[in-house]
Amino acid sequence: MEKKTVFINPLTDFGFKFLFGEEGHKEFLISFLNAVFSDEDPIADVTFIDKENVGLSRDDRALIYDLHCTTEKGKKFIVEMQNRYQTHFRDRALFYLASDIARQGKKGNDWDYSLTPVYGVFLMNFDWKGNGDEQMREDVALVNLRTKENFSDRLRMVFLKIPLLNKDADDCKDILDRWIYILKNMETMERIPTSFNDEPIFRKLGKVARYGTLTESQRQAYDHSLKVYRDNYAIAQTERSLGRAEGRAEGRAEGRAEGLVEGLEKGRAEGHAEGLSEGLELGGARVKADIVMSMVSNQMSLENIALICKLSIDEVKKIIEDAKP
Repeated sequence: MEKKTVFINPLTDFGFKFLFGEEGHKEFLISFLNAVFSDEDPIADVTFIDKENVGLSRDDRALIYDLHCTTEKGKKFIVEMQNRYQTHFRDRALFYLASDIARQGKKGNDWDYSLTPVYGVFLMNFDWKGNGDEQMREDVALVNLRTKENFSDRLRMVFLKIPLLNKDADDCKDILDRWIYILKNMETMERIPTSFNDEPIFRKLGKVARYGTLTESQRQAYDHSLKVYRDNYAIAQTERSLGRAEGRAEGRAEGRAEGLVEGLEKGRAEGHAEGLSEGLELGGARVKADIVMSMVSNQMSLENIALICKLSIDEVKKIIEDAKP
């Protein structure tokens, strides 16, 4: 029996924008931003900006942010939630901020190039790869490489790697850790952790984020968003499984080939290679069939399964038919 849902998942598109992107809930965003930028002047209020930023020219591509706001002191913030790994995610983050800065340019001769600070907060709900940094938080700013002093405060980025928070609720003493803990675990929680009750913001969050308090239209929107979130998760897991299976097959083939080169007679080597090829082909087919059936159980469409597994739709249908008792 499926466990009853108490809270919405804040990592879904609906959940994230419902809790942090609505005028009536903006105190959650203010608390979160103050936690991220605790080394700067506190934010008292934010005003939401249209999330679609039109291009600088007619042919430019429009940018659509998850959250875009400005503070009472004029600082701009872009907040993005990313649930799947993206190869050039750093470049995308930089492009977002640079585009927002470029749009501050004014026509005429009286503009003195004075800029409003643009900050980006990028929440990453995936395994970060390739940078060797195992810290949950990564801060990026413009600095003088020789003196290490701040060159400009007009651009700053903070990357928060949600999976790298490995703390129990009672160990989260810092308010930012508590926010990340909430983002990571809220969907499976039955109540807000007791140790968080000293912060009024989390007591209010525990009331607003309840699935049972949503209107019927909000529930429908959330349920659809949750399905998309789970489909994307299943796709990411499948891609990882396929990558591991292909890697193991390639490794076994290379290892056997190296051994054969060292001394097996030609005839035996050829026969062995043929048998190995057949075995790998059979094993790979079984792995792929298991993956297909896993995706079917997650109610993914035949088109998506075929695309991810590099099969035709007829091949997918045959695997499903062969798996029937």
